[in-house]
Amino acid sequence: MKTLIAIVLGSWAYLLASGCAIAQELMMPAIPITVEAHVRNSDGNPVEGATVNLSLPRYRLGDRNEKTSALTNEQGLAIVKGIAQQDYILGAGKNGYYYTVGPHRDINDEKSREQYSAGVQKIDLELRAVRNPIKGIRKGVDRVNLPAFDTPLGFDLEVGDWIAPYGKGKTSDFVFTVRGYFRTLNDYDQSLTLTFSNPGDGITLFKHPEQFGSALKWPYEAPLNGYESQRVWRKTFDGKTRTTNLDNSGETNYIFRVRTELDEHGNLRRAMHGVISSEVVIGGNNEIGRNLSFTYAVNPDWTRNIEFDPVKTASSPR
Repeated sequence: MKTLIAIVLGSWAYLLASGCAIAQELMMPAIPITVEAHVRNSDGNPVEGATVNLSLPRYRLGDRNEKTSALTNEQGLAIVKGIAQQDYILGAGKNGYYYTVGPHRDINDEKSREQYSAGVQKIDLELRAVRNPIKGIRKGVDRVNLPAFDTPLGFDLEVGDWIAPYGKGKTSDFVFTVRGYFRTLNDYDQSLTLTFSNPGDGITLFKHPEQFGSALKWPYEAPLNGYESQRVWRKTFDGKTRTTNLDNSGETNYIFRVRTELDEHGNLRRAMHGVISSEVVIGGNNEIGRNLSFTYAVNPDWTRNIEFDPVKTASSPR
């Protein structure tokens, strides 16, 4: 009996390793699905004439991804059908709106296969209207070493560089200070503190999903209030216990305000506003682990508009 089990298991392992079509067929059966998409605008009203796309990824050797589409009716309703293997993605778009993508849907076990093959899947999608898109300054700071330790370092968002004597920047929009130590990957205690140069400057947390939702992730305008004048990111590891306040869920982002000018009563006269997409990351693999990663976009026209045009606001890495 033991020999028979070994032979069966060995044959199954061979099928998986060789990418055999039979093994792939067993792992990813074809599931017919029907999706009823309800497309509405931000006010909850139906959007007629929107294109609903059902994307059907393929994973078997030689297969091509498939897609089927349909237009919404007066009630904002469209029905799309297709054959899924182990997941599908639903999206919708229309001229005058930002494209939106629904949550990723997995079909990877017997329960979900029964669910998706049994009936119609009803999914709501929201289309956000294009209002006043702007071309912002967008840059990515990718694992850039902080040039000094335990010292405030000014960063110019327009230039995308440290201020003198460490770079070509002129205005300290962000002021970073890194503290702590990094001895090895199993022994570190690092913190990164962000402060600002002007009264009224600050940062506020904003949550949105990374992989789905509208192509316009942000509010149309930055908020008037609620900004914090300081934020600290920290992570530690002593070989046994790991702690951090960094959020790796993909939903943590930030809205900021810099170069703030207030009137004699402390009211906002004008400022530059922008966003940081995804979490700010500190880390490193050197003796003090002092590198930094974040991606931001800033509006240079001194309004609260943060409706950054997804195409025109292209990223330029530092």
